[in-house]
Amino acid sequence: MGRSTAPTGFTAILFNPPLSTGARTIARVALAAKLLGHEEATIANLFPLPTKSVLEVNAIGKDFALWLSARAEISERLAVSRDILLAYGCQEPVGEVRAHFRAQIAWLRQEICASDSKVWSVSDEPRHPSRWQRHTAREYPGLPFNAALELSLRQLPSA
Repeated sequence: MGRSTAPTGFTAILFNPPLSTGARTIARVALAAKLLGHEEATIANLFPLPTKSVLEVNAIGKDFALWLSARAEISERLAVSRDILLAYGCQEPVGEVRAHFRAQIAWLRQEICASDSKVWSVSDEPRHPSRWQRHTAREYPGLPFNAALELSLRQLPSA
């Protein structure tokens, strides 16, 4: 991408902003960043508007221009991130909005492929941070969450 310096940051790609403070999600993203050797973490969202759940996006996400408006911030974050954590969740929207979501994911993959970044997920899925503790408890029963999360972070193939 013609960068003059190597990227050094960490960005988690989530689905959309929370309605609340998102404190638990932010804390879990920060923990993942720390486990991967970063002091700070940033978040970028595939869809720019806050909702209660992905189901609400089915109603308000029909305008593809909304999805496109999120791309500038994502591109900015990718340009400076050495590590990218896919954490937008495993549930897709439905109908017309599903097509917009899939187009956004296809665009994201192209952007990531054009970058020098490493791509990560929790156990090979783009699990949302709100699901990490349940997942890690099943995969690593008896281990503290921090240790189980560290074991669950997987680098994905770049292609």
